[in-house]
Amino acid sequence: MDLNYFWSLDVKQYCKHIKVYKEKKKQYLQDIDGLNYLLGKYIAFSFNDPKNYPSEPFMFENTEKKTMSDEEMEQQARRNTIKMGGVINDN
Repeated sequence: MDLNYFWSLDVKQYCKHIKVYKEKKKQYLQDIDGLNYLLGKYIAFSFNDPKNYPSEPFMFENTEKKTMSDEEMEQQARRNTIKMGGVINDN
Protein backbone atom coordinates (compact mmCIF):
# COMPACT_ATOMS: atom_id res chain seq x y z
CA MET A 1 0.00 0.00 0.00
CA ASP A 2 1.34 3.39 -0.95
CA LEU A 3 2.23 5.58 2.04
CA ASN A 4 0.29 8.61 0.73
CA TYR A 5 -2.75 6.41 0.08
CA PHE A 6 -2.49 4.94 3.59
CA TRP A 7 -2.52 8.36 5.25
CA SER A 8 -5.44 9.51 3.09
CA LEU A 9 -7.71 6.66 4.26
CA ASP A 10 -10.48 7.24 6.74
CA VAL A 11 -11.21 4.74 9.51
CA LYS A 12 -13.99 2.96 7.61
CA GLN A 13 -11.82 2.41 4.52
CA TYR A 14 -8.91 1.23 6.66
CA CYS A 15 -11.18 -1.29 8.42
CA LYS A 16 -12.27 -2.63 5.02
CA HIS A 17 -8.63 -3.11 4.02
CA ILE A 18 -7.96 -4.98 7.26
CA LYS A 19 -11.05 -7.17 6.77
CA VAL A 20 -10.03 -8.09 3.21
CA TYR A 21 -6.47 -8.81 4.35
CA LYS A 22 -7.73 -11.17 7.07
CA GLU A 23 -10.04 -12.94 4.59
CA LYS A 24 -7.18 -13.42 2.12
CA LYS A 25 -4.89 -14.72 4.87
CA LYS A 26 -7.58 -17.16 6.06
CA GLN A 27 -8.13 -18.41 2.49
CA TYR A 28 -4.38 -18.82 2.01
CA LEU A 29 -4.10 -20.92 5.18
CA GLN A 30 -7.08 -23.06 4.10
CA ASP A 31 -5.40 -23.64 0.73
CA ILE A 32 -2.16 -24.69 2.40
CA ASP A 33 -4.06 -27.03 4.75
CA GLY A 34 -5.85 -28.61 1.80
CA LEU A 35 -2.59 -29.15 -0.07
CA ASN A 36 -1.01 -30.74 3.01
CA TYR A 37 -4.00 -33.06 3.30
CA LEU A 38 -3.66 -34.12 -0.33
CA LEU A 39 0.07 -34.69 0.13
CA GLY A 40 -0.72 -36.99 3.05
CA LYS A 41 -3.12 -38.97 0.85
CA TYR A 42 -0.47 -39.33 -1.86
CA ILE A 43 2.11 -40.51 0.68
CA ALA A 44 -0.36 -43.00 2.15
CA PHE A 45 -1.12 -44.44 -1.30
CA SER A 46 2.52 -44.65 -2.32
CA PHE A 47 3.59 -46.32 0.94
CA ASN A 48 0.63 -48.64 1.67
CA ASP A 49 -0.84 -49.43 -1.75
CA PRO A 50 1.52 -48.47 -4.60
CA LYS A 51 -0.51 -50.44 -7.18
CA ASN A 52 -3.50 -48.13 -6.68
CA TYR A 53 -1.50 -44.89 -6.73
CA PRO A 54 -3.57 -42.40 -8.78
CA SER A 55 -2.47 -41.92 -12.38
CA GLU A 56 -3.50 -38.27 -12.32
CA PRO A 57 -3.93 -35.76 -9.47
CA PHE A 58 -7.05 -35.94 -7.32
CA MET A 59 -7.94 -32.35 -8.14
CA PHE A 60 -7.22 -32.72 -11.87
CA GLU A 61 -9.50 -30.58 -13.98
CA ASN A 62 -9.65 -29.62 -17.59
CA THR A 63 -7.25 -26.72 -18.05
CA GLU A 64 -9.43 -24.85 -20.54
CA LYS A 65 -9.46 -21.19 -19.60
CA LYS A 66 -12.77 -19.35 -19.60
CA THR A 67 -12.55 -15.98 -21.28
CA MET A 68 -14.54 -13.06 -19.94
CA SER A 69 -16.49 -10.77 -22.21
CA ASP A 70 -15.97 -7.01 -22.03
CA GLU A 71 -19.24 -6.62 -20.12
CA GLU A 72 -18.27 -9.30 -17.56
CA MET A 73 -14.89 -7.66 -17.00
CA GLU A 74 -16.54 -4.26 -16.47
CA GLN A 75 -19.04 -5.72 -13.99
CA GLN A 76 -16.23 -7.42 -12.06
CA ALA A 77 -14.23 -4.16 -11.95
CA ARG A 78 -17.30 -2.36 -10.59
CA ARG A 79 -17.79 -5.01 -7.88
CA ASN A 80 -14.12 -4.77 -6.89
CA THR A 81 -14.30 -0.98 -6.71
CA ILE A 82 -17.40 -1.08 -4.52
CA LYS A 83 -15.88 -3.71 -2.20
CA MET A 84 -12.79 -1.58 -1.70
CA GLY A 85 -14.87 1.49 -0.84
CA GLY A 86 -14.33 3.30 -4.13
CA VAL A 87 -16.77 5.55 -5.92
CA ILE A 88 -18.06 4.89 -9.44
CA ASN A 89 -18.77 7.99 -11.52
CA ASP A 90 -21.03 7.18 -14.45
CA ASN A 91 -20.90 9.76 -17.20
